[in-house]
Amino acid sequence: MAARRSSLGFLLGAGLAVLVACALLAQRQAGRGFVAGSTHAKSTRCLNVARNGVDKALRERITSVKKTGKLTDAMRMVAAAKVRRAQAGVEKARPFSEELSSMIKGLVKKLKNSGLEAELPMLRVPEKVTNIGILVVTSNRGLCGGYNTFAAKKLEARVASLNAQGIEPKILIVGKKGKNKVPARLKKLKYNITGDWFGMPDTITSKESSEIADALRNLFLSGEVDKVEVVYGKFYNLIKTMPQLRSILPLSPLGIEDPEDETFKLTTEDGKMKVEKEKVKSSKAKDLETDVIFDQPPETILNSMLPLYLNSQILSILYDAQASELSSRMTAMKAATDNAEELAKKLNLLYNKKRQAYITNEICEISAGAAALDETGDVEVGTDFDISETTDSIEADFLKEIEDGSIPDEPTGPDFPDFIEGIPA
Repeated sequence: MAARRSSLGFLLGAGLAVLVACALLAQRQAGRGFVAGSTHAKSTRCLNVARNGVDKALRERITSVKKTGKLTDAMRMVAAAKVRRAQAGVEKARPFSEELSSMIKGLVKKLKNSGLEAELPMLRVPEKVTNIGILVVTSNRGLCGGYNTFAAKKLEARVASLNAQGIEPKILIVGKKGKNKVPARLKKLKYNITGDWFGMPDTITSKESSEIADALRNLFLSGEVDKVEVVYGKFYNLIKTMPQLRSILPLSPLGIEDPEDETFKLTTEDGKMKVEKEKVKSSKAKDLETDVIFDQPPETILNSMLPLYLNSQILSILYDAQASELSSRMTAMKAATDNAEELAKKLNLLYNKKRQAYITNEICEISAGAAALDETGDVEVGTDFDISETTDSIEADFLKEIEDGSIPDEPTGPDFPDFIEGIPA
């Protein structure tokens, strides 16, 4: 135990000795002069040029603009990925819609001239339209260019046209942005907003479309409106979307499909995204056997199928509106990214110009000081350093001069006595 304590004390003493030696060595290095290769204490001179840059605020702004450009470019890529998701949703929903439309046409064809319109409320066309319901589809988020503004303008034009005919439409809104934009755009017009409001989902499913379709069908079947229209963004390509007005109720027994219905496919060509569009052909009426026996009355079967078809149409409209919103966001974020890059280039050019101006100013000051020394004939400045000399060679020459006594112990010069006048010996 005693031997262990003695060895521990020896280690502590050795450690303290090493710390003291390091401190003394650091003080010695700090006390060396310029010739020894060490740095002096900080100069008290106030420089006009900021170290590590000319304008700190400008440099921070350049960094901020570049980061913003990266953020907007990332948002563009995210929107592109979501467009592909909307494309996949359209492809999945298309077979059901086509088969349902074909079946409805087949039933209507078989029951032709049987007064079917009078038995099916969703197919009944009123003699005079006195009330109209309008569904406007907007987005939940901004940063998508003029997508929501264009939809609100289209709605405003339609409401103004109906007001001129003495009709006050009932408006249903999809999307948070519509809750603010619609009252702002229609503040001078006459309209009624129903209590139904629906959010625009990021992932569209049949559940959301069913809720919207049920609200529209209830308005129509209850007699509150004689016609239902939809205002939404029609998707054409990645750089073009147009607001469109479309009637969805009452349904036409034969021309159920939208004549401009088409599918889109997002692909890439030469590293750039492009859209391939395909016109959707009208579905043919399904051929039913002549001896088909219906378990239920045909009008009951059609009454159960028409709401499903309306739901599929609303689902298709939501997918189209979502694709329009995302393509508008892609276009807006691409423009923002390009603007950020252009602004960063301009700010970099300005930064470099200011930096060069400050450097030129410093060079002029140094040159003026050197010229002033030459004019006074001061020869005590010593010889110029050679570019090939190093810290080690300069230190060796300096120590040699000290040893042979070529350097005086006290400074000499014509002004030295005046300088030390009044200092006690």
